[in-house]
Amino acid sequence: MNIVFLLYRGNPYCGGQGVYLYHLSKELAGSGIGIDVIVGPPYPDPVDEWACVHKLENLNIWAVKTKDFSEEKLLRIFSPWNFIDYLLTRAHVFPEMETFSMRAFSLMKKLVEKKGFHLIHDINTLGWGNLPMKGFGIPVISTIHHPLTKDREADIGANSTLWQDITTVLFYPLVMQKMVINRLDRVITSFKGGVAELGRAYSLAADKISVVYNGIDTGMFRNTGEERDENSILFVGNTEDQKKGLIYLLEALRMLPENVRLTIVDEGPPLKLTATKLIDRLKLHDRVEFTGKVGHKKLLSLYSRAALLVMPSLFEGFGLPAVEAMACGTPVVVTDAGALCEVVDRDCGIVVPMKNPGELKSAMELLMKNRDMMKRMGIAGRSRVEKNFSWTVAAANTIKVYEDVLKNFRKKS
Repeated sequence: MNIVFLLYRGNPYCGGQGVYLYHLSKELAGSGIGIDVIVGPPYPDPVDEWACVHKLENLNIWAVKTKDFSEEKLLRIFSPWNFIDYLLTRAHVFPEMETFSMRAFSLMKKLVEKKGFHLIHDINTLGWGNLPMKGFGIPVISTIHHPLTKDREADIGANSTLWQDITTVLFYPLVMQKMVINRLDRVITSFKGGVAELGRAYSLAADKISVVYNGIDTGMFRNTGEERDENSILFVGNTEDQKKGLIYLLEALRMLPENVRLTIVDEGPPLKLTATKLIDRLKLHDRVEFTGKVGHKKLLSLYSRAALLVMPSLFEGFGLPAVEAMACGTPVVVTDAGALCEVVDRDCGIVVPMKNPGELKSAMELLMKNRDMMKRMGIAGRSRVEKNFSWTVAAANTIKVYEDVLKNFRKKS
């Protein structure tokens, strides 16, 4: 079987979609599946060992003023798709999904016969270019970890002016995605509740959706054996993303004793200021530390030394930090948001209502005062990850979806 993946931003630091591409493609290749990857910048960590990679251009000019373009970028802007990108970004539209998909379609016309692809697997793009790919005579599917309606709702909720609301609506290509997703052969989502979420967001029929949990590298993510700091709370995530609910964690932290500290694995000032403003407002600057971007070794150390990980999210399509923490034997406190209710059970963590700092505070306090409970939850968390959330399991279940899609496609042909 030969599969081609499409992803408009492939680097793991661009979010879970890059992690998904890297590990799933590697695991599938290890199962004997031929893998091609068509990807936009920032490009993924090297996957050339197991995949044929085709890199597409994108100037990444969203939110960059024209006067700040380099001379090299100005010269490149007059190619057709780059110029379309430029015009759309000046109108406050985020065009990467549209233009990536059209670039990918142009490349696919050259590759499809030569490579003999059996299936096209898009990841989170749902661009216009996915539609003419149906003409290649092979199935087109997509993995959608969560609908962009959730991002738009969170951003609008944080807006304070009508202009901000207008630019937020322009930013998200929901009309395009709704039209595209309903014409695909299958959609994979990463949690059972995602079936209903996709139905609400895009009017997508449940029988067109398959559930496959994401995975993590269970060999890579494991406890380092370092001593835990009983007063250290860990948050891993994008502090600019309103869906992460950081404000509720900070409000809960203010209710805890002053010796309890929070480590945030993300950039702080001057690159990201939203969290800093909240911290200053709540007078918590002496109790919060930003790590910036960290490598794998440092991240493992942070997971292993923390008393617990907290995810105060308003929505999660999977909840990768919770799974990584559980793999490192660290108990978690999460909200009942999206996939977190499915990822975390009562043996390995505590689930509390979202937008409730008081409940967060009580759960964190309960765990930090009960070492035996924390130890039991850590052991149970590791066991749960090995059983349900390894990339080996995710790849095997993805192959089952491929086989079912191909079987149904042949029946219709």
